[in-house]
Amino acid sequence: MSADEGHVRPFVEFNEPVASYLKRIQEGRQQFVFDPNADLATWQTSARRALEKLIGLAQMQEELAGFDVQISQNKPEPVDGIFTRRLCTIETEPGIRVPFYYLVPIDAKKRAPLFISPHGHDKLGLHSYSGAFRNRKHREEILAREGHIAEQAARRGFVAIAPATRGLANEVLVPDPKGRHGNRPCRAQLIHCLLSGRTPTAERVWDMQRILDWAVKQPEVNPQKIVMTGNSGGGVLTAYTAAIDPRVTVAIPSCSFTSVTSAEGFIFHCDCCLVPGLRNWGDWKELAGLIAPRRLQLIHGVKDGLHHRPTVEALGREVKGIFRSAGATGHMELKWGTGGHRFYPDFMWPFIDHAFQSQSP
Repeated sequence: MSADEGHVRPFVEFNEPVASYLKRIQEGRQQFVFDPNADLATWQTSARRALEKLIGLAQMQEELAGFDVQISQNKPEPVDGIFTRRLCTIETEPGIRVPFYYLVPIDAKKRAPLFISPHGHDKLGLHSYSGAFRNRKHREEILAREGHIAEQAARRGFVAIAPATRGLANEVLVPDPKGRHGNRPCRAQLIHCLLSGRTPTAERVWDMQRILDWAVKQPEVNPQKIVMTGNSGGGVLTAYTAAIDPRVTVAIPSCSFTSVTSAEGFIFHCDCCLVPGLRNWGDWKELAGLIAPRRLQLIHGVKDGLHHRPTVEALGREVKGIFRSAGATGHMELKWGTGGHRFYPDFMWPFIDHAFQSQSP
């Protein structure tokens, strides 16, 4: 038991009657709460279908059925003689063009694992993750927190993709005219999505799935070995994509995987991550249940003020129980970095290596 667990201090405190009100309305029906006595595959099928409908992804699938996704690619540029980096663009729905960097090891002798890393609230996120720094200051800031995660992957022999996250990257922002939504483009995206029966989560998962559709067809990619990771909002997107799309074999949401709310009712994630009615579906432990028995590593920083360690620890124990029920206890772990809201590659790479070493060729 950690010091935090020995005396759990509330993350925030609400006065009455607000405290009782939040507790009452945020409980939800939890229709798809994980049941260890239920058949895992049957539960996953029904819970996943319901989740796709809840976030608006099913609506997008219907609306965009038959849309011809288009890809454009710039000329690849060699980096240090180790890999090439190519800027590509994918049109995932009419007029929506999502850029991504495609990094390929130069000396790959066989199909390589795929590493896809969507970013969070960093308007330069795809450039940060891929190591395509805009200037010296950008380079120094990202290297200081080891945020060039896709470049690291390429240097380790992975084919890597660093995509723009819709609503968070400069290239795919939804403007907020007159500051109606607090001068926050990600919140503007949320409001427009809700008006249309979607959520930003659905749009972002849709984009990642269309990129995956293309990537798994590339001759240098091993479609049986796909890692997905992102920090903060990129971790949220990683969790939802891995829960919905079984092609993701290793999911590492960084500084993001926690319960929807604290015990007091505080909502941890940004507005743009909101899924209306999620508590009627379940919680983040159910997202983990949709990933089991694949590989899931949860990483947080002890100095990350956006999250609450006792809440994360409690969730981690529940998630461990789900993986135990799935017969895959060793496929999930929770790690704590010594810093704040950032990647912790020293935890990630051994977990990934072990996952693929254990996987049959």
